[in-house]
Amino acid sequence: MYLHEAHLANIVTSYCTCLGGLIPLVYCAYTRNQPRRWVWVYFCVFLTGLPTVWLHTVEGSRVASFFDVGTNILLAWMLIVAVSGDYMAAPARRKLIGITFFLNVLAWCWLLYEVFAPEKKPLLTLWDSGHFYTGEVALILNAWIGAALFIIYRRRINPAARPFLYTILGIFIFGIVLATGDNNHITGYILPWHAAWHIIGAFGFITLWAFNHVRFSEGLLPVTPEEPATECVRGIPIPEESRA
Repeated sequence: MYLHEAHLANIVTSYCTCLGGLIPLVYCAYTRNQPRRWVWVYFCVFLTGLPTVWLHTVEGSRVASFFDVGTNILLAWMLIVAVSGDYMAAPARRKLIGITFFLNVLAWCWLLYEVFAPEKKPLLTLWDSGHFYTGEVALILNAWIGAALFIIYRRRINPAARPFLYTILGIFIFGIVLATGDNNHITGYILPWHAAWHIIGAFGFITLWAFNHVRFSEGLLPVTPEEPATECVRGIPIPEESRA
């Protein structure tokens, strides 16, 4: 079966997404200094990569698209769960998680409807090749909520870790630009837009692990605003009670 060059690039680079989750999981197994909620984030990155490979192998499959976008939304929501667990008071955190979970369930239901819908229409169109469907918009909104939480609480982040955070934000802002490109074309013979997003995103997730490693190893991280900060020393695991 002949696959055009952009299609092949999308398939091959999809494995980068898997590695973007697998490598942090391996690092966590060695260092054991990050809360379980963050380990679940890295697992969701790996999980997301599997239907991404499938989607680009069977291009146009609505079933594959359901699992691809659905697991991406799960990943972005787990990011909200993890970041809110680092800094928010328990009542506010439960409210945020509950509201976003309910809205994401609606998004997953819409994704399921689109599998059987007569026509799948984009929710937002920027130009001929730049459009976003409902699930993709839900994914972006989840990701922006997670990023906003980091920005809101940035003053409570170890100064040594902040450059990693700004790098991550830059990577994913650039990734959104790449995601608007046409999946089926390579610009100037060297830029397969969507495939480049797979690679950039993988480095973003690995940088996320490095950011968390610095935060949890070399500073004071308050578990919630209501609790005293937990001292984190290189090589010493975080106490069990903060690993929820």
